[in-house]
Amino acid sequence: MKTLAIDSSLSAGSVAALWNGRLAQRIFPVAGEHGRRLATALRDVAGELGWSPAAVDLVAVVRGPGSFTSLRVGVTTAKAIAWASGAKLLGISAFEVIARQTAVHIQPSALSNGTAPPIAIAYDAGRGEVFAATAVFFSDTLLGWQVGPAQLFLAADWLASLAPGTCISGPALTLLTEQLVNRPDLVLSPSTAWTPLASEVGALAIQRAAAGESDDPSLVLPEYLRPSYADEKASLSSR
Repeated sequence: MKTLAIDSSLSAGSVAALWNGRLAQRIFPVAGEHGRRLATALRDVAGELGWSPAAVDLVAVVRGPGSFTSLRVGVTTAKAIAWASGAKLLGISAFEVIARQTAVHIQPSALSNGTAPPIAIAYDAGRGEVFAATAVFFSDTLLGWQVGPAQLFLAADWLASLAPGTCISGPALTLLTEQLVNRPDLVLSPSTAWTPLASEVGALAIQRAAAGESDDPSLVLPEYLRPSYADEKASLSSR
C-alpha cells in the first residue's frame, strides 16, 4: 500500500512515504517550514520509492493536538491529496503516536507480554499550561493504545498529579526541565520520543487501513491545543 504520512502538528514537522517495507522521510527542523516545503517534500519522499503522490493509496495525517497554523496546513494538504487521488485518508492522534514511540524506547519487552505501563503525555499549551492525556496499553486491541480524554492543566498541577513511577513524554517536557528536577521519581522518556514522526504516523495508519478503517475527508478536522483567542473571547462574552 503506497502511503504518504504528514505531521505538521508543531512548529517543526515531518513527512514520510512507506511502501513494501521501505521508508523515505524528511524532517523539517526549522520552525514554520510546513507551508513552503510540504508539497516538495511529499513529492521527494514518494519519488525515492519510485512513485508520485498521485499514485498514493493511503494518506495519513496527524489531526492533533497542535498549533493553529501548522496543523491546518498538514490536514488541508492531506485532504487535498486524498480527494485528488482517490486515496484513503486516516487522521491520527499524536497522543497515540507518541505513546507508541515512547513505549518502544522505555520497555520494549513489556509490549510483547502486555505489561507496558501507562504513559502520561503533555503538550505545551502556553500561558503556563499543558494539554495532557494518558495512554494505556491494551494488548488485545488493534493498535495497542487507548488514549484518555485530554485536558488543560497548569503545568505544575499536572506534574503534581502524577504518581511516582509514572512514565512521561511529549513536547511539553522541553519546557519543564526545571520543574522535573523536583520529580526524580518520574520515568522520563528519551527526547527522541517526545514528538510524533511521520514514519510512525504512516505505520499506524497502515495497520488501521489493513483492518478496513478509513475516514471521510470532510470529517477530518484539526484538533487544537486550546480554543483560539477569538473563540475564548466569544465564549466569555456569551456568559
